[in-house]
Amino acid sequence: MGRLLFVQDNGVNENLGVMSIAGMLRAHGHEVDLLLLDEHPKNYADLVAGYDPDLVALSFMTGNREWAYATARVLKEKFAKPIIMGGVHPTLFPEDIDLGVVDYVCVGEGEYPALELMNALDAGEDGARIQNLWHRKNGRVIKNPLRDLIQDFDPLPLPYREIYYKYRFIRDLPIKRFISGIGCPYRCTFCHNPLQKKIYEGKGRFIRKKSVSRVIREVLQVKGRYPLKNVHFSDDTFVLDQAWLREFLAAYRREVSLPFSCNIRIDQVNEEMIKDLVESGCYGISFGIESGSDRIRNEILQKNLREADIINNARIIKRHGIKMIITNLMGVPEETLEDAFKTVAINQKIGADYTRAGVLIPYPKTGIVDYAIERGLLPADYAIHNFTQIIRKSLIKSRYAREFENLCALFNLTVRFPFLTPLTRKLIKLPLTRLYSLTRLWEAFENMLYFRLLNLAGFRYFFHIAKNVRRDVWR
Repeated sequence: MGRLLFVQDNGVNENLGVMSIAGMLRAHGHEVDLLLLDEHPKNYADLVAGYDPDLVALSFMTGNREWAYATARVLKEKFAKPIIMGGVHPTLFPEDIDLGVVDYVCVGEGEYPALELMNALDAGEDGARIQNLWHRKNGRVIKNPLRDLIQDFDPLPLPYREIYYKYRFIRDLPIKRFISGIGCPYRCTFCHNPLQKKIYEGKGRFIRKKSVSRVIREVLQVKGRYPLKNVHFSDDTFVLDQAWLREFLAAYRREVSLPFSCNIRIDQVNEEMIKDLVESGCYGISFGIESGSDRIRNEILQKNLREADIINNARIIKRHGIKMIITNLMGVPEETLEDAFKTVAINQKIGADYTRAGVLIPYPKTGIVDYAIERGLLPADYAIHNFTQIIRKSLIKSRYAREFENLCALFNLTVRFPFLTPLTRKLIKLPLTRLYSLTRLWEAFENMLYFRLLNLAGFRYFFHIAKNVRRDVWR
C-alpha cells in the first residue's frame, strides 16, 4: 500500500484534521507519518528522502502560506514526489497555489479525497478526477467539483494521533485537544467561516455535531494510552446545540470524568448551563469580545453581541468559579484609540482571568476587507497574491497604528492590573513595539496557567513557543 508523509512547520498546534485523515488512511492499509520541521531544521530533506513517501502533504492556514510554498519548492527540487496541499488556506484560496510546483490541491474536507488519491497512486493512476481535488494535467488545471460535506462522523476511523505523539513534548502534555462539532453559524466580518459556508452551499448542513458516543470514544482512546489530565474542546461554539450538550455532559461525567475547557459565544450561556458545565468538570471557558465599542463590535465586525449579555453572563461564569480567557481585536477600520481603551475597560470590568489581544489581520475575501477597501483603508488591489501576514502589525491604515500594536502587547498586563491604565496610555506612544512584543512570553505563561501546564511537559512546550516568539519578533 501507499506511504504518505505530512510535513508541518512546528508542533505548537497539532492539527486535528491531519489526525483524522491519517486515521482514515491507516484504516485502509496505507502508511502515514508526520515530520515537524522545527524539530529537524537541518536535515528534514534527508528525513523526507529516507521515508520515501508516495505523496507529501502540507496542511496549513493562510498565515503559514509563505512557509508552505518555500518548503514545497525545496522538496520538489530535491525529490520527484507528488505534493498535495490542503487545509483552510487551500480551501479558501486554491487559485493561490502554484500547480507548477504542487501536484494537487485539496479544497474542503480531506478524508475521502486523500484516501481515493492514495488508492489511485497505489494503482499507478493519477487521481485526476477525484472530487475536491485540483490537479494539473497536460498543461491544464482540472478543477473537480466539491463533494457533499460529511454529515455522519461515526463511520470514520478514530483520529491517528500517534503521528504527533511520537514527539515527546506533545505526547507528554497533560492536556489534549478534541473537537465535537464543525462549523459556526455566525457571520463575523473578520472570520473565514462565512467564506467556507458560501463555498459549501448546497453540499449539506454546514453546522454538524459528532455523536455523543463518538466524542466519548475519542477521549477514552487517548485517556487509555497517553498522559491525559485535562481535555480541551476546540469547537468554535461548543455549547451551540444545547440538547446535544446536556446529553454529552451526562455521558462525559459518567464515562470520562476529567476536567475540561471549551470555547463558547458568551450570549449562548445561562445559569443552568453553567451549573451543568461545572458539575461535569468544566474549569475554563474561552470567548471573544473583540471590542468594547458597540459600534466596532456590532456594526463593523458584525459580532452581534450586546454589552449587557457580555457583562451579565460573564458574572454568571465568574460566580461559579470558571476561569475566563477572552480574545480581543484592535486596528479595526475606523477604530479610535478611545474605542481600543473601551476594550481594555470591558475586560477589566468583567474580571477577565486571562486575555488575548491581536491586531486585526484583514484576510482577503472577508467582509472586513471589502469594508476597508471601500473607505480607502486598504489598497484597491489588496488580494491574496500580495498578502503578507505579520504578527501584531497593523495593515489597515490608521493614525493609531503604532498605538494599537503597542496596546496589544501591553493589553494583558493592563487588564490584570487596572491601575496601569494611565501609564499604558503613555507607553503606547513610544516607538518600542519590538521591545513590548516580548510580553508575548507572559501571554504564553498565562496560557500555561489556563491550560494547567505548570509541569515539566508544560515548560518544555513553553520553550517551543518562546523559540517561535524570538523568531517572529527579532527576525
